[in-house]
Amino acid sequence: LKGVTLDINNNDYVAIVGPSGSGKSTLITAIAGLIGLVKGDIFVDKYKLTRAGRGRQAKIRAKYFGIIFQFSEMLGRFTVEENLRFAYVAAHGAIDEGYHTRLKYLAEMLDMFPLLTSYPGKLSGGQLQKTAIARALVKDSAFILADEPSGDLDPESVARVKKLLREEHERGKGILLVTHDNKLASD
Repeated sequence: LKGVTLDINNNDYVAIVGPSGSGKSTLITAIAGLIGLVKGDIFVDKYKLTRAGRGRQAKIRAKYFGIIFQFSEMLGRFTVEENLRFAYVAAHGAIDEGYHTRLKYLAEMLDMFPLLTSYPGKLSGGQLQKTAIARALVKDSAFILADEPSGDLDPESVARVKKLLREEHERGKGILLVTHDNKLASD
């Protein structure tokens, strides 16, 4: 990535469309502070993410970002529900009623109730993608970073994901969506 300047605020919905290999996933990964930059800075709220130590970066990332990874990145030794719980606790410190409310809604919207007790290694690609989406959204973070969220999903599930992202945006969340799916980006 060279010469990129991007300013995303609460309630912005930004879609970046480009072919495979154009740097979309690299951009998401850099914004989240998961890879270092040769030069430049990433600011999240009042924090300079690029200059924070790893521990501080992890806390900022947990608090501010719900990240939908292209390849799910689930913790394999935990069930789907435990993966969601882990993400929520990292962001909020403890399980509360907000977690249970979000979990129930997301499991219903993504048709995941039967998956909650499953381990990631037993899931299909589409089921893993639904889990990655639920893990990002259950946290109720200020920003959603979505890296190809429609990958491996059937058309009905893609429609549900679009609806969820729109709802998050309507609730004041900043959304950065990277995709090569023009229809997903334009809706």
